[in-house]
Amino acid sequence: MEALRLSSVSPFCNATFKLEYNKSHFTKPKFLSFQFSSLSTLSSFSSKPYKIFTTLSPSSQVSTEATDPPERELETNSQEEKFDWFSQWYPLMPVCDLDKRVPHAKKVLGLDVVVWWDRNENEWRVFADACPHRLAPLSEGRIDQWGRLQCVYHGWCFSGSGDCKFIPQAPPDGPPVHTFEKACAAVYPSTVQHDIVWFWPNIAPRYKDIIKTKKPPHIPELDDPSFTKLFGNRDIPYGYEVLLENLMDPAHVPYAHYGLMRTRKPKVKLDREGGRPVEMSVNKIDINGFIGKQEWGSSKFLAPCIFFAYTDLMKDQENGSASSAGAEKKLEQQRAALIFICVPVSPGHSRLIWAFPRNFQTWIDKVVPRWIFHIGQNLILDSDLYLLHVEVIPVSVC
Repeated sequence: MEALRLSSVSPFCNATFKLEYNKSHFTKPKFLSFQFSSLSTLSSFSSKPYKIFTTLSPSSQVSTEATDPPERELETNSQEEKFDWFSQWYPLMPVCDLDKRVPHAKKVLGLDVVVWWDRNENEWRVFADACPHRLAPLSEGRIDQWGRLQCVYHGWCFSGSGDCKFIPQAPPDGPPVHTFEKACAAVYPSTVQHDIVWFWPNIAPRYKDIIKTKKPPHIPELDDPSFTKLFGNRDIPYGYEVLLENLMDPAHVPYAHYGLMRTRKPKVKLDREGGRPVEMSVNKIDINGFIGKQEWGSSKFLAPCIFFAYTDLMKDQENGSASSAGAEKKLEQQRAALIFICVPVSPGHSRLIWAFPRNFQTWIDKVVPRWIFHIGQNLILDSDLYLLHVEVIPVSVC
C-alpha cells in the first residue's frame, strides 16, 4: 500500500540552519545573504500583545562577541531587506482540531491568544487572552447562550468585534460603562485558509483589514479537491529554529528514524542504516524563503512558517522501471507533498502542523481512522525529540 508507506516517507531538503543566538534576536541563518530584523526593533511596543522573546531560552545569556561573517553561497537582490516577524500571518491550529463550543488558549511569538467560534458571524475569532477588566485569561471562560465570549472571573461578555456587551455588576439604569473603549477586548486580525486558523500578531488599527492587502501563504495542494489531506499537530519542547532545521535535514533520517521511515537505498551500502551523500541545490533565495532541488523532488520554504516538499514516488528498486508505458504514465500523474507548518510559540517551544496531501489512493483516508496515521507520525517525532531537546540545553545555559 504505497500511500500508507508514503505517510512515513520524509526525504527532507537539506538546508541546515546555523544560527547565532542572541537574547533578544531572531538571528540570520548562515546560508542567507539578506538580514532578518531583530525583535529588539519592536521593543517600543508598550502593550501586552507585543512581548519580546528569544527563540532559544528565556534565561539564555550568550556572548555577543562578533563571529565570523557568513559565507556567501548565493547571490540575491535583497541584501538590504529585513524580515519583520510581526508583519506576517501565523497559523494557530487546524479547524478540525478546534471545538466550537469552547474557547482555546494558544501561544505564538510569546503572545497569549484565545481562539473561539463566533456563531453570530460564523467566524473564528482571535483575541488577546486577557480580559480588559482584571486580565484574567479569557480562554478559561465559556461561550454563553447568546454566542458571546464570557470571562470566567466576573462574567464580562464580549462580541466577536471585541465590544463588551454585558457587565453583570453594572446597574441597568446606570451609565453604559460596558460601551467604554477600555472595556473592549483586544482583537487580532484572523482568517481561515486551507482549513487552518491564521492570525496577524498586531492589534494596531491600521492592520484591521490587512487581509485585503496580504493573505496567508497559498498551498495549491491543500485547496485541490483531487488531493486528500489529513492534518496533524503537536506542540514540541524545542525551539522553532531547531524544528525547521531538523525538518530540512535528510541526512539524519536513516539514523535517528531507523526502522520507522522508508528511504532510498544507496548503490553501495556502507553501514546498516545506508547513509550516503546528499545531492541538492538552491535555485532561488530571497527574504521570503527559497526553492530547493534534490534527487527525489523539489522543496520550498515560505518564511516564516511553511516548508513543503514535492516527492517523486519511489519505484521498486529491485524490479526496475514500470513494466508498461501505461503504468509509467499513471505513475507520473501521481503526486504527493509533505507540508510542514512550523510555529514559533515561545523560547524553547514550537508547534508543528503537518499534512501529506496526495492525489492517488485517496480512499485510504476515508477508511482508515485518523488516529491510526497519528500513531506512526508521532512515533517518528518521538524518535528524535529527546536528541533535539538535549542538543539545545548546552547552548541555552551558556
